[in-house]
Amino acid sequence: MTGKFDFFRRLFVIVLAILQPFIIYFYCGQLPSISQSWETNLQFLFILTNALVSYFFFEIDEWKIPSMFLLLLTSFSVPDHFWLHNIFAILFFLSCLIPLYLTKRFKFYLPIYLLSILFWIFNGFFWMETWGILTLCAYHLHLMIYGYLLLNRRNDGHS
Repeated sequence: MTGKFDFFRRLFVIVLAILQPFIIYFYCGQLPSISQSWETNLQFLFILTNALVSYFFFEIDEWKIPSMFLLLLTSFSVPDHFWLHNIFAILFFLSCLIPLYLTKRFKFYLPIYLLSILFWIFNGFFWMETWGILTLCAYHLHLMIYGYLLLNRRNDGHS
């Protein structure tokens, strides 16, 4: 039962993280960055999503450092601590490169994640962040489904 609960809990967090930038975009229009939603009525969504993703990442050894930076960027508001917030945001996105580089499976997500640079160049920070988030969500969803299927295959073999 714990396995299924964990699966659906993580799935909820991934779906929320996928939806967040699009909810922000459709509700607020294109902001300079996702963090700018801090100054809108969607501040709660920004804080909630980042807190849940940080918690999700903190459960995974390779993702503890990105988790820490995500929690820190969420802790420092854009209006009150602009520079600290942005430093931690940059460190979060950069620190995600390390576990993507070190992964033994699904290494192809690293170059996909790096494509976010093109979104920054041609469309700005908001879409760069969105691409990075979508890539991280796809990676974790892929890994989660792979692990779930592998576990079920092993359990079916022992029946």
